[in-house]
Amino acid sequence: MAKQLKSRKKRRQTLEKLRQQQTEQQYDYLTERHIVKPSHSHFPVLVHYAHLANNIYNQGLYRVRQALFDGHWMTYGQLNTSLKQSKEQRDCMLYSSMNSVHLVQQVLKLVAQNMESWRKARKAYAKNPGKFTGCPRLPKYLKKGGMMSFVVDNQTAKLRQTDKKTGRRFVEIPVLNNFKIELQHPETDKIQQVRIIPENGCFVVEVVYKTNQTVNYKPDNHRYLTIDPGLDNAFTLATNVPGIQPVIINGRPLKAINQYYNKHRAELSRILDLANLPKTSHRLDRLDFHRNQKVMAFAHEASKRIVKFALSHELNTIIIGKNKGQKRSASMGKRNNQNFIGIPHQKIIEMIKYKANLVGIAVIQHNEAYTSQTSFLDGEAPVNSNGDKARKRRGLSPARRRIKRGLFRSNNGTLINADVNGALQILRKVVPNAFADGIEGMGLCPVKLNLSF
Repeated sequence: MAKQLKSRKKRRQTLEKLRQQQTEQQYDYLTERHIVKPSHSHFPVLVHYAHLANNIYNQGLYRVRQALFDGHWMTYGQLNTSLKQSKEQRDCMLYSSMNSVHLVQQVLKLVAQNMESWRKARKAYAKNPGKFTGCPRLPKYLKKGGMMSFVVDNQTAKLRQTDKKTGRRFVEIPVLNNFKIELQHPETDKIQQVRIIPENGCFVVEVVYKTNQTVNYKPDNHRYLTIDPGLDNAFTLATNVPGIQPVIINGRPLKAINQYYNKHRAELSRILDLANLPKTSHRLDRLDFHRNQKVMAFAHEASKRIVKFALSHELNTIIIGKNKGQKRSASMGKRNNQNFIGIPHQKIIEMIKYKANLVGIAVIQHNEAYTSQTSFLDGEAPVNSNGDKARKRRGLSPARRRIKRGLFRSNNGTLINADVNGALQILRKVVPNAFADGIEGMGLCPVKLNLSF
């Protein structure tokens, strides 16, 4: 008993530490995304500069790799000087190809960052290989003739105001033939950078802007929202507050989108294989683009609804369960694995984090091992000794109480939604005394929420 109390005290201290780390996080800059399609007048300009960025990256990486093979580590400053001297000597004119030294330097900085990340990963691998799935490899060259994303800093991109009455603002990049993007947030008065990313036959323009606000986090009021990610039930929401009904965000529409995408991509790839052509085409690009847009729309809508649910019930802390590497080691069968991997849980969790943090709600992500195998109604701790294998060793019947995918049976025969049971066990794992007043009046029958996206 003393050991169990000590363990609960330790987990409580861990919760306080995790929450403290979250409440120290401030968002100085946020990002808004814009899609530039091939019909846009400046699309050919962006294509040209993306090709130039690709060539500069490969040239910079070549020089750094050759220096490494000769036993010399080339820093960003040395790389920048090397390319600049080549331009002055007329050996390589890439340094002046983008009409702005700043654009070239941003690409070279990326080369230096990738090499530095590789060096750090090698050192970490030498100390503890078990943390990696394999030995880190040198950064590879990009595809010859391909396109690469590039960054425009705030010295090159200019913030303009069109109309003082409406307050409309836009970002202008003179070196890109005065390419303009109107901002969705007219209150923006300072931008940090503009990222231009080629994606599925289009360009995604990400404007990083200053928020001009300080996040005041809400105190821990011992009212928690716990979330269990899944497949058909994309996210299951439950709380430790009596009278609040659990909510399941329906993941079947997103699953259907992924199934349609996988089926048609396989068909198009098969046609290209029969014609002995590379697996790239405009139809594949369009298919990828529309699927990604649908997934992003679902992610934004789901994260918005979750944060709204927490605010409306004064749930100042959100706890989300997720196991590290769970998609890489998933073993639910070929079809279920494909469907599960196609749902971007981590991306949605990151959206929940930043949206919740902006309104003062702390978000904690925690390991969810044994939460689906143990019983909430029986007050079991979600630990190995209460899992299915341990029950089988002890001769307890039934060894597996999750009788089917959506249903869990407690020791006394009471049925509960399996995902609600898992969500509540995630909360018990992180906050052992979350149900100190008992579970009477706790919502156990969920309502399913269908999103419009």
